[in-house]
Amino acid sequence: MSLVLIAEDEEAMLEMFGDVVEDLGHRTVRAQNGDEALLLAHTERPDLVVSDHMMPRRTGIQLLRALRSDPELASVPFLLVSAARPQGLDEADAFLSKPVDVNEFEAAVQKALGPSVPVAQVKEQRRKARPNGPSNGLREEMLNWLAHEIKTPLGAARMSAQLLVRKLEETKASRPAKKLSAAIIRHLDRINALVTSILDASRLSEGKVTLKLASVDLSALLQEILLEWRELQPQATLSLVGGDHYIELAADPERLRHVVNNLIGNAIKYGGQAKRVQITLGSLPGVAVVEVRDWGEGIAASKLPTIFERFHRADAADGRGHGLGLFIASAITRLHGGTLVARSEVGKGSTFSLRLPLRRDSD
Repeated sequence: MSLVLIAEDEEAMLEMFGDVVEDLGHRTVRAQNGDEALLLAHTERPDLVVSDHMMPRRTGIQLLRALRSDPELASVPFLLVSAARPQGLDEADAFLSKPVDVNEFEAAVQKALGPSVPVAQVKEQRRKARPNGPSNGLREEMLNWLAHEIKTPLGAARMSAQLLVRKLEETKASRPAKKLSAAIIRHLDRINALVTSILDASRLSEGKVTLKLASVDLSALLQEILLEWRELQPQATLSLVGGDHYIELAADPERLRHVVNNLIGNAIKYGGQAKRVQITLGSLPGVAVVEVRDWGEGIAASKLPTIFERFHRADAADGRGHGLGLFIASAITRLHGGTLVARSEVGKGSTFSLRLPLRRDSD
């Protein structure tokens, strides 16, 4: 049985992390700020430290460095958890982004408490770790604060829902109960996606987003996305034209999924009572073309030139949307070397055309 020190200022998350670790068969000691965590570490040497980053009195990175400076605690594995990606996270032995998936958290804890790393290797890792650089400014700090304040309780709620699903499976609960639990997790993920959009918009505008390119079967991706939307919006009529075309791209699949999801979501939202949406897949020389069309209210010609600007909404009067979706979609498309344009007519609907370069044999 190992001793795990958990530092987290949010009581709900602290309790959740502690319960999961104890269910794995380990003892825990718990702290709600960095100073308290450091004191507990000196009182009884832990076998693992799990720490949030943004805590009062001492941040997770500051706690990590205090432990590393103590010869008795320098080799204790450190698992950092944060909604943002703070400078210095590479000094930790492992990092998990909030909201934390309970399975990933369990795996990280079990891996950290496995066979110990040789002392010489630990010292080499510490030597290579870079010191924290100067602050990137108030803007980044405010965004990190926003992510922490929203994603921390969100993470606690999501982990609670995941554990509830486990309990329901163990007790062989009814299908409706399992379906409702799955719906809770799905909607929490949507809230998380909104917070991520705020952070993405800032990083995209500052050129800080890097694509993780992979080979993508565009037809398969679109069919997968449509299945998800049909389950989420059964009242909408969604069709795919040209889905039998095999079109391969070198793209970031998750970022590309974000773009298509935004276009379909907007088409459903502004598609009128019929909620009819048609996705067309095709190609032109050197490029793949995805068109998302609705037959809804349309966009006035005077507003079309600005719909891809940050914080712009097609119809601000009704308060729908946060004005970031199309800005992010357009920015991600440009990162892929593509274009995103719109055609629309009031009362007749809109068509958004996404063009992306085809994968070349040399890629």
